Amino acid sequence: MNNILISELSLDFLIQGFGLHQDENQSFVGKVGGHEVQLLPSINDLQADQTDIKILSVGHAEASQSFRPGDVLMTGSDDLLDRAFQAMDEIEQRGVVVSLTPSQDSTHLYLSKEQMHPFVQEWKSQKISFICLWMVDPIESEGQAKLVTILRKILLKEKPSDKK
Repeated sequence: MNNILISELSLDFLIQGFGLHQDENQSFVGKVGGHEVQLLPSINDLQADQTDIKILSVGHAEASQSFRPGDVLMTGSDDLLDRAFQAMDEIEQRGVVVSLTPSQDSTHLYLSKEQMHPFVQEWKSQKISFICLWMVDPIESEGQAKLVTILRKILLKEKPSDKK
């Protein structure tokens, strides 16, 4: 199982936070608790034919009446959302599940992320495990550290031998 990190933000904090190094293909790779991790500089670098992967995506969102600065907004597959909530409980971080599709249901909070929507739909249709975390602006170094902590905890909640 390969864990793919994708970021809309500067890559430096993920490279440092996960202790990644460049391999012979100039990709940033590393291990977290026995799990292989690869950082892609852009979502467009994700190959459509990759299987047996987990996608961990981070980015930013604008503050609005529904979202406060510092909130972590998320969407993803149930298994990784559960782990994200556990991780956020441990560090007392507020997390909000959002939908990338506008809904008539007032209990669903909508986040406009046009560039992510087609990818998320594709991952859902392929039944790929994924989580997207967007921190509400402004994102300072403390916010970046929280994102790294949440991602690390999500990865570490699974034993390397677990295969689903």
